[in-house]
Amino acid sequence: MMFENQLSKFSRNFWITLGVFLVFAIVFVIYVQSEKQIDHANEVRFRSHELSDEFRQSSDALTRMSRTYVATGNPIYRQYYQEILDIRDGKIVRPEGYQSIDWHAVVATGQRQELRGGRAIALLDLMRELGVPEAEYSKLAQAKARSDALTMVEIKAMDMIDSATELDSPRRRLATAMLFDDAYHQAKSAIMGPVSDFHQMMEQRTLAQVHAAERLALQLRLLFVCLGLLLVGLLWRAYYSLFATLGGTAGEVHTHLMQLGGGDFSSAVAVPQGLHDSVMGWLSVTQQKLADIDEKRRNAVARSLTLTQLYNALSQCNQAIVRSASEAELFEQVCHDTVLYGGMKMAWIGLIDSQSKQLTPVAAAGEGLDYLKDKVISVDHSSPVGNGPSGIAAREGRPYWCQDFLQDPATAPWHDCGIEYNWGSSAALPLHKNGVLIGTFNMYAGMVNAFDEEVRQLLTEMSMDISYALNRFEMEAERQRSQQMEELRIFMLERIAKAMPRSEMFNEVNCKLESLIPDSLCSILLLDPDGVHIRIGATQNFPDFYNHAIDGLAIGIGVGSCGNAMATGCRTVVEDIATHPNWLPYRELAAQAGLAACWSEPIISSCNKVLGAFAIYHRKPTVPTNFYLQVLEMVAHFIAIAIERKEVDANLRKLSQALEQSPNVIIITDNQAQIEYVNAAFVAKTGFTLTEVQGKKPSILQSGKTPLATYQDMWAQLASGESWRGELINRYKSGADNIDSVHISPLRDTEGQITHYLSVQEDISDKRRSEERIQHLANYDALTGLPNRVMLDERAKIALALARRNQESLALMFFDLDHFKDINDTLGHTLGNALLAELARRLLLVLREEDTLSRLGGDDFILLLPGTDSVAAELTAQKILQVVSESYQIGQYDLNVTASLGIAIYPYDGTDLETLARNADAAMYRAKQDGRNGLRFFTQEMQASSARQLEVVNALRYALERNQLQVVYQPQLSLADGSVIGAEALLRWQHPELGIVSPAEFIPMAEKSGLILPIGEWVLRTAVRQVKSWHEQGLTSLAMAVNLSAVQFRHADLPDLVTQILEQHGLAPAFLELELTEGVAMTDPLGAIAIMDDLHERGVRMSIDDFGTGYSSLNYLKKFKVYKLKIDQSFVRDIASDTEDKAIVSAVIAIAQSLGLQTIAEGVETAEQLEFLREQGCNEIQGYYFSRPLDAVQFAGFLREKNGSASSGLVRLASLA
Repeated sequence: MMFENQLSKFSRNFWITLGVFLVFAIVFVIYVQSEKQIDHANEVRFRSHELSDEFRQSSDALTRMSRTYVATGNPIYRQYYQEILDIRDGKIVRPEGYQSIDWHAVVATGQRQELRGGRAIALLDLMRELGVPEAEYSKLAQAKARSDALTMVEIKAMDMIDSATELDSPRRRLATAMLFDDAYHQAKSAIMGPVSDFHQMMEQRTLAQVHAAERLALQLRLLFVCLGLLLVGLLWRAYYSLFATLGGTAGEVHTHLMQLGGGDFSSAVAVPQGLHDSVMGWLSVTQQKLADIDEKRRNAVARSLTLTQLYNALSQCNQAIVRSASEAELFEQVCHDTVLYGGMKMAWIGLIDSQSKQLTPVAAAGEGLDYLKDKVISVDHSSPVGNGPSGIAAREGRPYWCQDFLQDPATAPWHDCGIEYNWGSSAALPLHKNGVLIGTFNMYAGMVNAFDEEVRQLLTEMSMDISYALNRFEMEAERQRSQQMEELRIFMLERIAKAMPRSEMFNEVNCKLESLIPDSLCSILLLDPDGVHIRIGATQNFPDFYNHAIDGLAIGIGVGSCGNAMATGCRTVVEDIATHPNWLPYRELAAQAGLAACWSEPIISSCNKVLGAFAIYHRKPTVPTNFYLQVLEMVAHFIAIAIERKEVDANLRKLSQALEQSPNVIIITDNQAQIEYVNAAFVAKTGFTLTEVQGKKPSILQSGKTPLATYQDMWAQLASGESWRGELINRYKSGADNIDSVHISPLRDTEGQITHYLSVQEDISDKRRSEERIQHLANYDALTGLPNRVMLDERAKIALALARRNQESLALMFFDLDHFKDINDTLGHTLGNALLAELARRLLLVLREEDTLSRLGGDDFILLLPGTDSVAAELTAQKILQVVSESYQIGQYDLNVTASLGIAIYPYDGTDLETLARNADAAMYRAKQDGRNGLRFFTQEMQASSARQLEVVNALRYALERNQLQVVYQPQLSLADGSVIGAEALLRWQHPELGIVSPAEFIPMAEKSGLILPIGEWVLRTAVRQVKSWHEQGLTSLAMAVNLSAVQFRHADLPDLVTQILEQHGLAPAFLELELTEGVAMTDPLGAIAIMDDLHERGVRMSIDDFGTGYSSLNYLKKFKVYKLKIDQSFVRDIASDTEDKAIVSAVIAIAQSLGLQTIAEGVETAEQLEFLREQGCNEIQGYYFSRPLDAVQFAGFLREKNGSASSGLVRLASLA
């Protein structure tokens, strides 16, 4: 309540004071304005005088300029005249300081100062801007009008001067009179009168304005002083009210406000006695509240600072990853940045020691580094110091976050360190290299719960970045190791190439390796020629007592490292000499020499002979890295090369002899390609002697036929220091061109500089011609020279692609010669080949260049016609048929042939060569079926037929293994007594989807596809097994007839196969009859005779099937070892009514009787047929008149039924009695 009263009192005093102050300020402002008004009045008065004087002055200046011009004629004065007039009228810019121009001086000197700046405004307009009253302005306007009139006179006078030609001419005198006569003076006075009136009126007005302003200013000055005294009193009164309200001075309030505003909430605000309700009291309460808020803010800021520091540390870590050149440098920088930028108390990185299972610190920064010197941290969970944050992280590969270091049981062994170094929390993060856990990154913060989720993510990212850097270092180390290997390889090769003494080279090698591998000693031990004892090669850095001890030591398995390596020929790696059994007898010796590890590699010659051992020793137990093992192996290899150097020198001498005696041409030139040496082969082959070519370049062999690009490529390769291999067409001295395979290699000196070039040339002219011939044979038919199937495929791909792209048709024709086989069989293959060659020649003459005629083999041809539709294809086909049908004079024979041709059109009949060829082939076969000597286009009906054939063939492939085939037996009877003397084995096929497939359909397909061989063998085996089974059942007189296909008959193994089957089932050969068609036998009569003779000698009987349907030579027929002719059923079918069939059957029987052969008629179905055959003397019959084909069980039942007995094997037919 008191604070409110004080505030109300202060408020009243304040507002009163403020009101008085505002009045004071207003009065002051008015006073200032009054003073300005006085200044303004004086300024207007002064400016008015100045402008009026300017008007008077300009009038005078115009007079002077015009008179001076009239008097002198100098144009500059007329120019000045015009400028004065234009400035007064506002036509040109009024220059600054115009009133200061002294026109009297201008007239005297003829020059005036330069006019600059200003604006273009008339003098009267300037007067108007000053606020001149209308009465005064009218006076000036009157004077201006009179002055303008006078200027007309002056201008006229000057114009007269311009037209005067003489100095004392009448015009000049007249002009002078015009400017000096009374009229001129009166006009001049008339101008000055109004100007004087204006000046007087203006003086009175402006002086009155100045006096009025001065009086007002005096009154305001007195009022201002009075208000000032009042204001001072009120301010004094307000001060005391303000002090009571504020509770102190304004400075004290300001100080405390500044402290609070500056964020200092720690200092308490002192409040005077009795003023707790004042501003100071309020500030005291506010300070306490802000101090609480500040405490919370500080905590939030600390967390934000921690994150910021860690982000900075992460950024620095990433920079360190980029800049660091090694793991050690990276580890040190990361620890340093984590402490410096990350706000951590301490950070360290430890790597896992694989032997001790302890974390070994490799880098650290911050407070408490002594802790790392005395403490042991294990990764073994069974160790008391193996279950801390670092041990758990290193063992389990996961971060460990300790939020309260002094309370976490896992950190119990280190609580004293945590107290000493003020650690509030800690973290341990695993580090990986190439996916393998290698150590931990450890941090210690000064406050509890320092690692919240966001901090954890940052630190985890930092550890992942470090792991990435370790992977990069590993990659860089691998690159450096490769570089070191290359440098070492070059070093070794250089030492070998210098042919330096062996001991000197060995010492240099040891020194090189010891500099390459830190803290190592290297030795080269050689195997004595006796193959048993060790000899010192190079051990310059080993103690003498050690060298003496091992020199002469016998090698053996388990004898140290080198002795074992020499004995076994295998690398021996001893990581710790003190514990390895190989070193048990030599441990004290090794200890005295300070040796703790030894890796030894046997030195093996090119012929796998052990020459010695190269070893790397260490002074502490050490596990070799892959790099060190590679170095070990490579150095041992090169030492072996060095040891064999003498043998290499001998080989070089041999090589020199080989160069001279080489059958290949060898040329050696200097680095300018001038010939220095050629071998004997060069002289013998090119005809040039060494004297003729020495000092010249190999270009003397150029023929001009080698492409320029070849030489450019050759010189480009040689210029880059690389070898070149290629082919050159060279011209020898004889003038003959030869193709040489050339290999040119640069020869370098010991410093690697090219000194010579070695060229080895082989004459491959014959080889190239052979290759071209082979290439031609691979793509063209040897007989006709036409493209073969390979070339056809290539051209078809191109033609089909063009047709597809251009959306046009393409025709493919498949044709062969009708009955061409007859020509081959009767006239011989030589004449048939000549016919084919002549046909190809004629066809090429009528075909286009882009057409492709290909011979597939035999008399089969394919013709590819790009860009051809069905109409054009038919015209071409007719032309081909016409060419084929023309007469051919081959040798002494005049031959005539025809062709059957099938056509398929792209894309209607197929979109690829295989489909088009298959469909054209189907069309060709339809042409043959329709009478030959014609053409047919492919149709869908043909496609269906082809699909049926494909379906049947595919099903036939599995028919045998799926037991779909069946052998049935048709009885064969003797006409003499009507007994069943045997059976013919017939093949049947029952398919689950296709149903019963006729033998007439599937057997030709089986022959064409090659399936007839396994099927025929199965039929033969089944028939032999069955007849043997009947014999065992008592039907001992039965014989079995089996048909042979042409493929089976021509197979070379047929006789052996038949014998093997008979022996397997124990059947006598006499009970097996093999039937062969007449056409098959006459295809190759001589071959048929040989096979029949072979089978006959084995006891197997042969018969000719379907006799009379083909053409047989009786001369061959009598040579065939057959005993029976089978009359085809096509003749038997109509013998009752067809006289021709009767004649044929009678003739066949008569021929057989004359040759002493049996006859059998098949297809007997009527009594009339049977009676005719019996009358003609036919021996045997079979057909549906007696029985259809029966399976084995039915056949046995048929025999028993007809015979009435299971044992006799004979059946009498009542109809034959």
